[in-house]
Amino acid sequence: MIALTQEKREELANYARARLASHVVYGGCSDEEDIFKIALASLTAETVLYAVDSDVEDKIYTVLCSEHEVGSYPLYTAPPVPEIKLIEPADFIRKWNNSDDCPLAGLSAKSAANKAVSSYAQEIKRLNGLGE
Repeated sequence: MIALTQEKREELANYARARLASHVVYGGCSDEEDIFKIALASLTAETVLYAVDSDVEDKIYTVLCSEHEVGSYPLYTAPPVPEIKLIEPADFIRKWNNSDDCPLAGLSAKSAANKAVSSYAQEIKRLNGLGE
């Protein structure tokens, strides 16, 4: 399954909602409607419980637990679409500026900031494009 940024996930969820709404108004192919319902469920999946695997007498059992239990993992209302976590612009620039092969060396502060922001924007565009 592809990973999406939160913005792209919301954009696709809104598109699926709009398509489902148009099916209600105009009628339509039930298969297409089912596909949009499945996509919307994955795009809007929420954690409902947490579980942990427990080893008892050489058998592994899944046991419900709290969110903070060691080794816990979330259980969802539907299989979720993975989300790409974007780094904050300030952290991106700081990390980029502190790297060994800093492409900002020798540039004026304004040029360096423009180049860093441009690179951040390109990275967001690249990540959003992964879902296409």
